[in-house]
Amino acid sequence: MSTSFTVRLDDDAERKLAALMSDGSSRNNAIRCALDLSYRHLVTEQMREESAKLLQDPEDLAEVNAAREAMGAGDAW
Repeated sequence: MSTSFTVRLDDDAERKLAALMSDGSSRNNAIRCALDLSYRHLVTEQMREESAKLLQDPEDLAEVNAAREAMGAGDAW
């Protein structure tokens, strides 16, 4: 399924879109690629925030340390 929509671009957004299309990409493809990149950035930031929280979680750290100990992770080096 595809969805069409209309968007009003200011001069700055038009300039950015033109730069994204400079490799011959169509307007649609440039916008889809920009959405994909923006989405991946959002997911990466969410994972980074979640990881930072886990680094501060004493219960999670205890589980990680227990798993390392059980696997003999310290012996690998």
